[in-house]
Amino acid sequence: MERRSFLKSLASAGFTTLLPTGSIGALLASCASANPSEEFDFEKLIDRSGTWSVKYGRATNGEIPMWIADMDFATDPFVKAALSARLDRDVLGYTSTPPEFYDAVAGWLKNYHGYQVDREWVGYAPGVIAGINQAYLTFTNPGDKIIVQPPVYDQFKLYAERLGRVVVDNPMILRDGKYYMDFDGLEQLFDNQTKILVLCNPSNPCGIHWERETLVRLAEICERHGVIVFSDEIHADLTLYGVQHVPFCSVSDAAARIGLMFGSPTKSFNIAGLSGTAYCMIPNKELRERYLATLENSKLDEPPIPSLVGTIAAYRDDTRWLDTLKRYIEGNIQRALDFFSENQMGMKAFEPHTSFLLWIDCRALGLSQDQLMARFKDGAKVILSNGASYGQGGEGFVRMNLGYPTSVLEEAFARIKREFAYNYLTYFCKYLLIVNGHSAFSYK
Repeated sequence: MERRSFLKSLASAGFTTLLPTGSIGALLASCASANPSEEFDFEKLIDRSGTWSVKYGRATNGEIPMWIADMDFATDPFVKAALSARLDRDVLGYTSTPPEFYDAVAGWLKNYHGYQVDREWVGYAPGVIAGINQAYLTFTNPGDKIIVQPPVYDQFKLYAERLGRVVVDNPMILRDGKYYMDFDGLEQLFDNQTKILVLCNPSNPCGIHWERETLVRLAEICERHGVIVFSDEIHADLTLYGVQHVPFCSVSDAAARIGLMFGSPTKSFNIAGLSGTAYCMIPNKELRERYLATLENSKLDEPPIPSLVGTIAAYRDDTRWLDTLKRYIEGNIQRALDFFSENQMGMKAFEPHTSFLLWIDCRALGLSQDQLMARFKDGAKVILSNGASYGQGGEGFVRMNLGYPTSVLEEAFARIKREFAYNYLTYFCKYLLIVNGHSAFSYK
């Protein structure tokens, strides 16, 4: 079912008259014939002041905040319309999880990611990270070991350690400008206390699309050692350049036996502020029942109304908004790659194959991590994510959010160039003079 049908019917579990008569008919009619490039304006500058934005909360001195992963684009109008229609109802009372939620997630996995799942495998999760935290509590005890593969999303480690678990690093291998899983290193890490491996699929911050063969091998190794895999797939909908995302549990019988997948429309449809909007997908009945029991026992199995409506609206999608967004992101990525390659500043950007986040190697600048971050924030007036926060292999790197209108992106690039281009050229000239035996120069 497309979202147009969803918005017209919203048939059960309290959604029967969700849309007041005529409230969205004009929008639906116009969208039916509109050209996507005309319908969705990703060049629009949006004022986020007064919205309690976490991202802009750090920008207190005119900086451009390009750190946390939410975008400065208007949320998908179909999702906004569904939310508005529900909030127009007079009562916001206790709400059950309707069948449409499970159908929407299962349908999305099949239609958008090519993964046929049984509806019963799908469950609600109180957010991707919150859901993974509850899985830590379900399948581990204090002192148990959890493997992560840095550089990787920092909150996997942060909350595992807060819960008294021991996090073990299996750093990725960077070779010829590409990241690989270190399977030889991984094999050396397992012992009787190792219970979980957390997979970031696709991988944040590096923008890695994991190939099926890699995931098959990972599943085989983990099952052989009795280790469960938690797969964070929150960026899965944003694979680029026609690349097809590979859901972890789909790659083999072993992956289905040991895998818990967590996903959400919050990144792809720019609704990160709808906290508690996520799902889990667990083919193994025993693992699924244990996990869902933990949520129920913690009273975390009751989605808020906006999460239900947002998820159903997003995942009953005809994909035009999302596909148009991805084309725009691809354009921003190319602009960024061109900028860093054409301007000699001691920085190298990695081309991501998913999402709107750019991983940048700044090690050639020879700065400490604190100095690097200060140069961006205080010098260039651009706030980026600190690469060191993503663990081993992140030192000397930064992560840049490209989810902005082109005009904002160009302004950020101009600021970075002013701060770094001249200074790096000066540093490079000094280096050439020194290596050629000249120690006297006038550069300051």
